[in-house]
Amino acid sequence: MTQNRPIDAERGKRIRQVRKDFLGLNSQEEFAERISTQGNTVSRGAVGNWEQGKEIGLKNLRAICDVAGVSFDWLSDGIGEPFSAQSAATEEQVPTRRPKPNASFPPKYQTFDGDGYVPLLGQTIGGPNGRFILNGAEVGRLFVPPMLEGVEGAYGVRVYGTSMEPRYVAGETVWLNPHEPVRQGDDVVVQIVTDEENGRESYIKKFMSRSSRVTRLWQHNPDEGEQNEIEFDTNRVFSIHKIVFHATV
Repeated sequence: MTQNRPIDAERGKRIRQVRKDFLGLNSQEEFAERISTQGNTVSRGAVGNWEQGKEIGLKNLRAICDVAGVSFDWLSDGIGEPFSAQSAATEEQVPTRRPKPNASFPPKYQTFDGDGYVPLLGQTIGGPNGRFILNGAEVGRLFVPPMLEGVEGAYGVRVYGTSMEPRYVAGETVWLNPHEPVRQGDDVVVQIVTDEENGRESYIKKFMSRSSRVTRLWQHNPDEGEQNEIEFDTNRVFSIHKIVFHATV
């Protein structure tokens, strides 16, 4: 038997906030379609009832959390914050200050054992503010961890800076699977398109959520004046690749 949550007007307001503010959807029907893609058919009428605070099944609550990347405790019971300890920003409130890019690609050769290898990719400095432009060059070779055996396009990069400490420290190497689906809480390398021709910045962060307008990331140890949660316009996100392994080599 499906468990339902009782009538709760405040919960209804949170569901509406997710739809309109976090996902940028004015249409309840489109919101229903988004949730239905999670293997659970939802109607526009059901969404309307939920936003009035009427009963909602736990399965549907979890589906909303999966789509929007919000906390289940917050959505269900109003406990904590939707994304982090920081106040949730709406999609119009994209912070103007960006953290320093922290995925660098130093030209240092790495020895490896065995027949296979994962390429360590290179970079060049592309302008002011510590920006990095990926050049696609192979500057080293890394061993192949088991989860990347036979994975085409796998690659490695070096960690730069301290924004992800203690999870990752400067000088470590991370291995990436560009084909692995990314979910909330995964560590990723994100490439952001800049205003420079063919320019891209790279960041190692934790993935929080992505809508048609805003991509939200998390950093464990931000510099002074920066927040843990950062946002980028989704239309500037070039790629999001999942980190599957890391080591000091």
